[in-house]
Amino acid sequence: MVLWKWIGGIAGLLAILIRWLLGSFPEVTEVWYAKGLFPIIRGVFDRTTLYVPFPVLYLLLAGIFLLFFYLLRVRRKKTTSIIPGVFRGTINFSGWIIFFFLFLWGFNYHRIPLYSQLSLTPEPMSLASTLEEMKLTETDLRKFRSELAGKPAQLFYSGNFRKWEKRLREEMKAILTELDYSMPGDPSVKPLYPEGFMRRMGIFGIYFPFTGEGYLDPSLHPIEKVFTLAHELAHGFGITDEGEANFVAWLVCSSSSDPFLRYAGELKLLRYQLNDLYRMDREAYEQFVETIATEIRADIREIQQDNLRVQPYFRELSRKSNDLYLKTQGVKAGVKSYAELPMLARAWRTRREE
Repeated sequence: MVLWKWIGGIAGLLAILIRWLLGSFPEVTEVWYAKGLFPIIRGVFDRTTLYVPFPVLYLLLAGIFLLFFYLLRVRRKKTTSIIPGVFRGTINFSGWIIFFFLFLWGFNYHRIPLYSQLSLTPEPMSLASTLEEMKLTETDLRKFRSELAGKPAQLFYSGNFRKWEKRLREEMKAILTELDYSMPGDPSVKPLYPEGFMRRMGIFGIYFPFTGEGYLDPSLHPIEKVFTLAHELAHGFGITDEGEANFVAWLVCSSSSDPFLRYAGELKLLRYQLNDLYRMDREAYEQFVETIATEIRADIREIQQDNLRVQPYFRELSRKSNDLYLKTQGVKAGVKSYAELPMLARAWRTRREE
């Protein structure tokens, strides 16, 4: 009976032990979890949360609040000290959080990396290779931008969020199947209101394992919105690494049958490349920017201005906490993993040319 009172803490410790063991055997994680348990979990979510027209997170938070209020009332009626109960409750609650996080999604962090399964060899890029890649990206961008008939890019984004979600989900499933990395399921991404709240917290989007849904800030610029949507869908398919999620989002967007998605994917890649070039050589950066087509530069400037419009309250705290979280899950690069897209894109192009 004593152990039963600590069941949550025990469950959390068991999950941590399994995680520690799986960290040394990614092949086991692929068989047992990624291709075994996770598709079942994904299927349960797809038959429940997918049909709720609003974020299930709202219901979860309301349920936690009511449970906390109920337990507080029950505890007040007892004459014994509440300190032991609060301590035990905190341990059990934390244990269940860890348990469900890992079993519902977190074990995916210990799979065989996507780039390894695709035989990609991403390597640090020199100034010359960065400029070479940027010229290829800019050439594709000019082509994709011309398909938008010279109109402002955001005009090609309709307000029908579900249309974009469905298109990207289906095209991502097709791409993952083509890569022999298919994952059954229909993950969902939903706008999380109030507008600007997530951006104030320093994030554009997030995948929430406890509801099986991804969320994004509805105030994002349309070009940022569709790429973030694709990124969170990738997480829903079990791709945990941020760089790999960016890579899949780029691959799906730039290969899409929709010209706006193609443009959004390639523009995101160019912006990461521009950041790399800026750090490498300021003069080369300024020279390259001058060669970018006027319409493309205008779109980049518009996105930058929109991002500055909603400033996060705790930018550095958000960055450091996200960095710590990623590193504790085995992502050695931490938040720097987001910026691995240019290396992965180059590795992909190199493999396609072989």
